[in-house]
Amino acid sequence: MDKDTFRITLQGAVAGNHDDFLRIITLYEPLINNHCYINGKFDEDLHQYILMHIALKISKFII
Repeated sequence: MDKDTFRITLQGAVAGNHDDFLRIITLYEPLINNHCYINGKFDEDLHQYILMHIALKISKFII
């Protein structure tokens, strides 16, 4: 995804567009998953917690 496409997608996600939000989550899924391991085991609750906070806070991003 190039810079301009990312900016448009992020603006859509911030504005509440569900499809754009899913594109952002998909783009960052490897990074999110990487932070969901505790003692070498994937923690599904932590994964859901991170996704929930992204969903709640994305509308506050300043672009």
